[in-house]
Amino acid sequence: MPDRPRRGRRMMLAATILVWTPALLFALGFALAHLTGCRVDEGSAHPCLVAGIDIGGLLYTLMMMGWFVILMLPFMLLTLVIWLGIGLRALFDAWFS
Repeated sequence: MPDRPRRGRRMMLAATILVWTPALLFALGFALAHLTGCRVDEGSAHPCLVAGIDIGGLLYTLMMMGWFVILMLPFMLLTLVIWLGIGLRALFDAWFS
């Protein structure tokens, strides 16, 4: 059964990516808005021209991922705790095997 821990870690990695995606998208939107100097708020999308392309709608969508982050916070914390446990177990196994 050496494949079982590897499969569990792959599943945990997939779950982590799924849970943290809204936070990463929100951070991307925040960074883009900051770098381009565009106005973004929860009221509506505002025009934001970058190289002749209006990315206001995209920025609005990315920033609205922040609401999903609020819903995902407990699961995000859970993934951090589980990864900490996986790391400590690997460290413990390396020390005492």
